[in-house]
Amino acid sequence: MSFALYAWGNFFGEVGLDRHSGWLDPALLRGERDFVSEVLTLCDTQELLVDGPGTIFEIDGESVEGRDLVGRDLSGVDWRVEHILVRTDRTREDAVRIMAVVEEEGDYWADEAPQENVVGRGEVVTTWADEHGQWDMALVRLDATA
Repeated sequence: MSFALYAWGNFFGEVGLDRHSGWLDPALLRGERDFVSEVLTLCDTQELLVDGPGTIFEIDGESVEGRDLVGRDLSGVDWRVEHILVRTDRTREDAVRIMAVVEEEGDYWADEAPQENVVGRGEVVTTWADEHGQWDMALVRLDATA
């Protein structure tokens, strides 16, 4: 089984990170480099490492993974990052390890039986939200259909 950890939230849009031009760097979309921003963190002690090819973008209302944007002309289209794919080793254990650090540092609550698939990929196993409405996270089993 393969698992993914997605992040999104109000904070991301409020500071303009969802439309930062660095997201469209072909090297990031191919997974050759990281997205770098001092404000892209989930907590004080852990930077947010991003899987660019698996990050989900909204392009003119359509959800598209970063890998599918390499070489695509995005001038004149409305785009934003919809869900960041957090870099993990694709195991449930690694995603839970990352979330344990995040939960320890912040005020998050977990829903271990979510009724809605807010990511639109796989099967959402657990969701987390911070008490301040700034970040949401979802653990997704990828080998399941949406």
